[in-house]
Amino acid sequence: MKGKIIKNLVSCLFALFPLHERALASEQLSCDRVAETDIVDLDLSELAEVPVFLSANQKATCTEQAAGIVTVISGQEIRNMGARDLIDVLQLVPGFSFGVDTSNVVGLGIRGFQAHEGKVAVFVDGINLNEHRFGTTQFGNHFPVEQIDRIEIIRGPGSIIHGNFAEMGVINIISKSATQIDGVKVSGAYGRFERGEARKNTELVAGKKWDDWEVTLSGKYGEAHRSDRIYRDAAGQSFDMSDSNELESRMINLGVKYKDVDFRVLLDDYSVDSRDGFADRIFADAEGNPNRYLTNRFTTYAANLNYQHSFTEAIQLDLNAQFSRQNPWERTRKYFDGESPLLRERVFVDFYKFDAKTTFASEEGNYLVLGNSFAFDKFDIRKSEDGGLNTPLPTFSDYTAYAEASYAFPWVNLLAGLRFDAYNEYGTNLAPRFALTKDFGRFHFKALYSQAFRIPTGGNYQKNEEYNLNPQTAEQISQVQPEKTHTAEIEFGYEVLDNLDLTVNLFDIRSKNIILYQIDDQNNDFYINAAGQNTQGIETGLRYNGKDWGYLELDYSFYHATRNTADKYKILNTGEAQIHDQLNVGFPTHKVTFNAHANITPSFSVNPSLIFISDRFGYTGNALTHHDPAWMANVYFRYQNLLTRGLEVGLGFYDIFNERFEYVQPYNGGHPALPGPSREIMLKLSYQY
Repeated sequence: MKGKIIKNLVSCLFALFPLHERALASEQLSCDRVAETDIVDLDLSELAEVPVFLSANQKATCTEQAAGIVTVISGQEIRNMGARDLIDVLQLVPGFSFGVDTSNVVGLGIRGFQAHEGKVAVFVDGINLNEHRFGTTQFGNHFPVEQIDRIEIIRGPGSIIHGNFAEMGVINIISKSATQIDGVKVSGAYGRFERGEARKNTELVAGKKWDDWEVTLSGKYGEAHRSDRIYRDAAGQSFDMSDSNELESRMINLGVKYKDVDFRVLLDDYSVDSRDGFADRIFADAEGNPNRYLTNRFTTYAANLNYQHSFTEAIQLDLNAQFSRQNPWERTRKYFDGESPLLRERVFVDFYKFDAKTTFASEEGNYLVLGNSFAFDKFDIRKSEDGGLNTPLPTFSDYTAYAEASYAFPWVNLLAGLRFDAYNEYGTNLAPRFALTKDFGRFHFKALYSQAFRIPTGGNYQKNEEYNLNPQTAEQISQVQPEKTHTAEIEFGYEVLDNLDLTVNLFDIRSKNIILYQIDDQNNDFYINAAGQNTQGIETGLRYNGKDWGYLELDYSFYHATRNTADKYKILNTGEAQIHDQLNVGFPTHKVTFNAHANITPSFSVNPSLIFISDRFGYTGNALTHHDPAWMANVYFRYQNLLTRGLEVGLGFYDIFNERFEYVQPYNGGHPALPGPSREIMLKLSYQY
C-alpha cells in the first residue's frame, strides 16, 4: 500500500509541473469526488487527469490549493452552452476581453493589458500555438470545440513554468483521451446572421485503446464570417461585411501513446480575409472603388514527443522534445477582377525545444522538481514578389534551468520556484515565484507573488538596419529589451453551502519596459520599449452546482490603471489631454457574466448566458471614440440521444438583443472598431458511435 501511495504521488507531480502542459483536470473525475477520496483509492490514470494538489494527510484537493488563479472549463460545459468557438467560452472568464489587432485579426486582452502579442500562452495538448514571429494567437472560428475535454486557464503569470508568452496568462486546451472517446463522433454546425451566412463547420473525433496502445484523431474544417454589418475605416470608406471577411480553419490532431511514450502531431491552417482598411490605407482603385483584399494565413506543423521513466517509486525522469514549423502572417493580395494573387510577405519560423526534468517526492506530499531545457527559433524570410521582406534574422536560442519545491506545513502549504534563462540575444533573466495556500474546511486562501517576462521575438527584433524587419531612420532603430512583470495576488474562497462556492481574487500587476508597437507618420511600423504599465483589480465568482438539475455561475471583474507611461494605451482627447487616467484603451472597467444550465429532462437541456461590459474607448484614425455599454444574451437548447443513442441536436440563439458588439483596438493604432457577430441562429448535429 505504501508503495502505491508513493507511485501515485510521483505520477501526480508529473501531471502538475511539466513544461509541456500535461493534463490537470478531467470530466471523468469531479473535484467533489477528488476532495472526498483518499489517494490510495485513485488509480494511476485518474491521478494523471485531475487538478490534484496533495496535503500532508494524503488527501487530494482541487484548484483551491493551486499556486495560481485557476479556471477550469469542462468540455461538457462548453457543449452545454453551445459554444460556437473559443471566443464564446473565454468571454465568460473574468478579466478576459477581445479586441481587434489589424487586418480582421482578433486577439485577447487580460486585466487591462493588451495580451494578444506574446503575453498569453495558448496550448493544445502540450503544443504551443502562439506564432513565434510576433507571439500572437488568432481567435474567431479557429479552434475545434467538439474534441475538447477541458480548458485550464491561469488568470495571471505563468512564465516560470510555461516560459515566454505566458506573462499575463495561460490557456491550455486538452482533448479527449482514447478511453473517453472509444469510437467515432462526427458533428456539423451551420449558423446564419440576419443578412448572411455566419459559419459552417465540420468536426471529427475518433479514439480507441488496445492494451498498451492508445490512438486519438480529431479534425476540423470550418468556414465563417466575422460579421454581417457595415465597416467604415478611418478614411470614411466602407464596405458590407455580409458574406465577406472570411475565416477559414483546418486542423488535424493525431495522438499515439504506448505505455510511457506519448507522441502527437498537430497541423493547423487558419486564414483571415481582410477588406477593412488599416487607418487611412484602403484597398481601392484610382476611383475609390474596392478592387482587392488581403488574406493573412497562419500555418503550424508541430510534433511533441514525451517519455517518462521511474528510477524508483519516488524518483522519476521526464524527457520531452518539441518541434514546430510555422508560417505566420503570410500576406497575399487578391483581386476581385480575377488578376493573379500577389504574395506580399512570407516568413517561416522553425522552433525546437528539448526538456529534461526529475521529480523527487515524499510520502507526506512534499516534492522537489529540477529541470533544464534548450530551445531555439530559426527564421527563414522569403523574398516576396514585390521586393518586400528580404533581410536575415539571427537564430534566437535560450537555455533554461528551473527548480520548484513544495512543503506542506500543518498550517500552510509553501511553494517556491525559480527559473533562470540565458538568451543569446538578450542576456540572462531570473524569475522567482512564491505561494502560500491552505484550505480550512469550507474556507481557503492563496497569497501569490510571481515575476514573469516577455522576451522579444524575431518580429520585434530591431538592432540595426541589417536585421530590422521594418527599416526606420537611424534615430528610431534601437534594441528592444525584454519586458518584465511583477504580480501579487490574494484569493479567498468560502463554501457558503454544500453546493454554493464564493471566491474573491485581488490582483496588482506592475509591468516594466513594455514592448510597444508603433506606427510613424509614413505608416512604417516598428517596436520600442515604454517605461511601464500597472493595473489593479478584483475578480469574484459565485457558483452553484445543482447536481442533477444543472448549475449556474455569476462572475464579476473590475480593473483600473494605476500607471501608464505609453500614450498608445492612454485615453487622450484631440488636444492629447488624458481624460480617463484609470482606463486603458479598448478595455471595459466592469464586466459581469452569467451562465446557467438546466436539465429539463435527462436528455433535454437549456443553457442561457449573459455578458455585460461597461463602456470602452478606442480610436478611429486619430479621433477618440466612445463605445457604450453592451449586454450580450445567448441561449442554447440541447437534445441528446434523439430517436437513437448517440444522435444529438442543438439549436442556439446568440446576441438575442442584437447589441452588435464591436472589437475595439486595445491600443491607438488608428484602426476603427471592427464589427463583431450580430444576432445569429445556429443548428448543430452530431452523432457518436
